[in-house]
Amino acid sequence: MKKSIFNISQSIENGILLYNTFTTSLVELSEELYKTIFVKDDFSLPEVSSLYNMGFLVDDTHDEIKAMENIRCDVVKNSSEKIANIIIAPTLECNAHCFYCFENGYRKGRMTQETADALVAFLEEHWNGKKLGITWFGGEPLLASDIIDYISKKLTEKKIVYGCKITTNGSLFDKDIVKKAINLWHVEKVQITIDAVGDEYNRIKNYDKQYKDVFSLVMQNIQNALLQGINLKIRINFDPNKQNKALEIMNYLLERFDNSTHLKIYFAPIDADDEIVKNISNEFEEYEEHPYISLIKFGRKHHLYRGFPDMEDDTSADHEYDAHGLLKKLKIYPSPINCYATCPNVFSIAPNGDIYKCHRALGRKEYASGNVKTGIEENAAYKFFCNTRLTYEECKVCPILPICQGGCKINAQFYSGKEACAPSKAIIKDLILLYREDISK
Repeated sequence: MKKSIFNISQSIENGILLYNTFTTSLVELSEELYKTIFVKDDFSLPEVSSLYNMGFLVDDTHDEIKAMENIRCDVVKNSSEKIANIIIAPTLECNAHCFYCFENGYRKGRMTQETADALVAFLEEHWNGKKLGITWFGGEPLLASDIIDYISKKLTEKKIVYGCKITTNGSLFDKDIVKKAINLWHVEKVQITIDAVGDEYNRIKNYDKQYKDVFSLVMQNIQNALLQGINLKIRINFDPNKQNKALEIMNYLLERFDNSTHLKIYFAPIDADDEIVKNISNEFEEYEEHPYISLIKFGRKHHLYRGFPDMEDDTSADHEYDAHGLLKKLKIYPSPINCYATCPNVFSIAPNGDIYKCHRALGRKEYASGNVKTGIEENAAYKFFCNTRLTYEECKVCPILPICQGGCKINAQFYSGKEACAPSKAIIKDLILLYREDISK
C-alpha cells in the first residue's frame, strides 16, 4: 500500500484536512493520526481501510499517472467524429486594439461568400444531426455581421438546427444587431469583455479613431440588450496585480444594471507573464491573499456566486459525487481531458476557411489542420492537440493532475512560464477550505 499522489493536505484548527483530487474525498484527521499513516507510512491502523476506500491510499502496484492517461485515451477514442459545436470567426479584424490580445499580429482577413458556402457544405457533411452549437468569434465578429446573416440563412435553408453565442466587445451591438441576433441568428448568449470603467476603458481598448467615448456606447448597448431579454455575460479581464480594479468594475456594473436576471459577470485573468501582467498561476507572495481567491470571496460575500463566476451558469448534468455543483463551481472536480480541442470533433474556423483545433490559434497558419474547401487534415498541428500527452514533465508528480489533465497546450506554446496550468493550482488549498465551508452548510 502507498499514499496517493493526488492527496492535498493542510493544517486546520483541529488537525489536518485531506482532499484527494481524483476521488474528491475530503476528511479531517487528527495530526497524530495523519503523521502515523501519511508520514511514518504505518498502514496497520484500523482507519487505513476507510482511507483506502476513499482513495487516499492505493495499492503498491497501482500506477495513478497511467490511470489518468487511460481516462484521457478513452475520451478521445470514444468521441464522435461528427461536429456538435464549432467556433467561427467571420473576420479577425477588430475595431479595438487591446495591448494584451493574443491575436495581435494575426488580425487579417474577412470571410467571403464563397468561403461561407464552403463552410456551410462542410457543416452539412460533418454535423452530428442534433442541435449545432455555434460561437461567433473574432477579431470583432460584428464587423462582419453580413456574413453572419448569410451563413445563418444558409443553415436554415439546409435545415441544420442551431443556436449560437457571440463573443464581442459590444461596440457594434446596437438595436439593429440585437434584433437580428434574436430573430435571425438564434442567439442564446452574448459575451462582452469589459476591462475598466470610463476613460480608462477607452484607453485600454484603444478603439479606432472614429469611435468616441466607446465606454458609454457599450454601456448603452448592454442596457438595450438586457431590456430585449438577451442573456448576457460580462467578462472582466483583470491584471492580477490590480485586483481592486476588477472589484471596482464589478461594483459599477451591478449598480448600473441593477443586477439584471439576464446578466452574468465573471472574472478572467489576462493570459500573459511579463513585466506588464503577471500570470495568475504565480504565487503572488506580495499579497496577503492571492488575487483570484480574493475575487471569489468578494462574490461569495455579496451572494453573487459560490465559486469561479464563469462556472455559475453551467447547466450540464450533475456529477455523481457533486450533486450541488459545489466542486465544479470551485474548479476542483476531476476532468477526463485537459481541453475540448483534444477531442477529434471540435474545430474553429478562420475567415479564409482554415480549420483549427483551438480558437486561440486562429490566423496562425502553422496550427491549421486543413480548410473547409479541402477537408480536415490530420497533420502535425492536428496531432499536437489530439493527443493525451502531458504538457510538462512535472505534471507527472502534480497533485492537481486529475483536475487539469495536463492543462492548456496552446498557452504552453505561446508563453514561457506555467501558463498551461489550471487557474485553481495556486489557490487549491483555499478552494478546498471554501468547499469544506460549503458542505458544512
